[in-house]
Amino acid sequence: MKKVILLGIILFTLSATVFAQDEELGKNEWSVWGGFSPDSNTAIKATGRTPDARFGIVAIRYARRFNFSDSFNVKYTADVVPFSLTSSPDFTTIGLTCTTCPQAIVPTRPTRYGFGGSPLGGQMNFRPKKKYQPFIGASGGMLYMNDRTPTIGGTKFQWTADIGAGLEVRLKDKKAFTLGYKYYHVSNGGRGNNNPGFDHNLFYIGYTFFSN
Repeated sequence: MKKVILLGIILFTLSATVFAQDEELGKNEWSVWGGFSPDSNTAIKATGRTPDARFGIVAIRYARRFNFSDSFNVKYTADVVPFSLTSSPDFTTIGLTCTTCPQAIVPTRPTRYGFGGSPLGGQMNFRPKKKYQPFIGASGGMLYMNDRTPTIGGTKFQWTADIGAGLEVRLKDKKAFTLGYKYYHVSNGGRGNNNPGFDHNLFYIGYTFFSN
């Protein structure tokens, strides 16, 4: 997660560096995007150890674009997340009718909801003057859940970090449509008794509705 956040800082620093060279200063964009991860990834045990976890998110993004050359441009990005959901396997106990009987352990799949944001992010678009623009990006932020996540041993507060790539399709009137993928990590950073971590394969779509 630290490496992903560091990449975001590097992209943001590059944005500031090229600011004076930009011929189109003050390019601001607003967009909305949403995505879903049908399953979690446990291949990297150091970051994600929660299997069979699902994740969904909706976000509003502000971006400031810096056109560096005909080959690529750089954006500083900041996301506000009004809604997210996480669903993963858990267990609960059910007491039987007699007081001396042992409790029954029942598997469950609770859904936990959250909100938050990713204030530190960066994106690099290639072929910025073309209709179809491949890009790479990264961001870091946090989510606050309505219950301890993923179990009672976790926490409500979660750190997030992601890295990904996609395709931005420029439309008329400075609008744009985006298809992308994020390797999206969620973790409480060791603040709880339990910190299994989530590594989500997040596929998302977005729409830029304002650009000046």
